[in-house]
Amino acid sequence: MTTDGTVFRIEPAGDGRTFVLTGELDMAATDLVTEATASLIGDGDVVFELAGLTFIDSSGLRAVLQVAERIPEGKLILRAPTDAVRRVLDIVGLADASPRVVVDA
Repeated sequence: MTTDGTVFRIEPAGDGRTFVLTGELDMAATDLVTEATASLIGDGDVVFELAGLTFIDSSGLRAVLQVAERIPEGKLILRAPTDAVRRVLDIVGLADASPRVVVDA
């Protein structure tokens, strides 16, 4: 649960390399991202489904970048971000900041 009471969730979806994120990814929730993705091994892309993510702050962006850096051969694909999250991703230029991150509409 985040500091304002909003529940953040990150759940694996089927293939073990896709995760569905919902709620608000802020400082209080970054450990959940680390824990959920800790078992990622091997090469290949990882997908974060963001259609249910309503908010992301700088600590959430850092957690996303940390996951991307742990993928040895592949990219972190941020799929279907909400308008609010896409705005943040665009403002900070996240896809430009790391060649391992792809924002996919």
